[in-house]
Amino acid sequence: AGGGSGVGDNGGGSEVDVDELLGCLAPPPTSPLHVAKAGAKHVPGASPLESVLPSAASVEPDKDLPEPQIELPEDVRPVAFTKCCKFYLRCEVDLKTISFGLRNCEYNPRKHGCVTVRLFEPRATALVAPGGSVKVVVGALSDEMLKMSAKRVARLIQRAGHPEAKFSSYTLTNIVAKASLGFPIRLDALATKWRRNAVYEPELYCNLVFRTRNPRCAYVITVSGKVMISGLRQMADVEEALRRIYPICHDFKT
Repeated sequence: AGGGSGVGDNGGGSEVDVDELLGCLAPPPTSPLHVAKAGAKHVPGASPLESVLPSAASVEPDKDLPEPQIELPEDVRPVAFTKCCKFYLRCEVDLKTISFGLRNCEYNPRKHGCVTVRLFEPRATALVAPGGSVKVVVGALSDEMLKMSAKRVARLIQRAGHPEAKFSSYTLTNIVAKASLGFPIRLDALATKWRRNAVYEPELYCNLVFRTRNPRCAYVITVSGKVMISGLRQMADVEEALRRIYPICHDFKT
């Protein structure tokens, strides 16, 4: 009988201990969890922290660059000097067959997993992957000349043992443009103020790299005031990117 009462006492004591432990772990009355619980109904399958933490839709993305307060001078205009495009052959290709069938072709599997095809009129360089994707890089040519160069590469591949190859899904992927702002720039001060966007390591690279999300592009800024813009597909977007970066560089001119 004594043993039975002892078990009962231990059971009651353990229940009291559990209640006290749960009471200690409960959040205080001023916790935002209580406010969220009282103000919103729990949805099955949803996390209880959803009503406490801000949602992604309620948080506005930070704008990289403010609206320009200085107009872009008329003599400061971007000039495209490299354009890149991509298209698909809609078939797999044998890189060795292409390299043996074309003259101005280079294939070194130890160095690169693609075939390099060079055109001389107009000057262009193409990288042909075994899966059938082709990237073409040209200089300061028009969009029409770029597309014509890509079609010439497709014809050469057809003649080099792949008559089933097609020219499809052509897209302009990148424009690299340059512009001269007309004044030198203090790159160290610019990098200090815009540390979220700028990378400047003069021991490794003498220029400053500035990246933005809107527009999504990269700037390479030199101390002499030259700017190179890459990552955009239209010249109108390049001009808008230059219009936004000009006031920032103007604030640090020497």
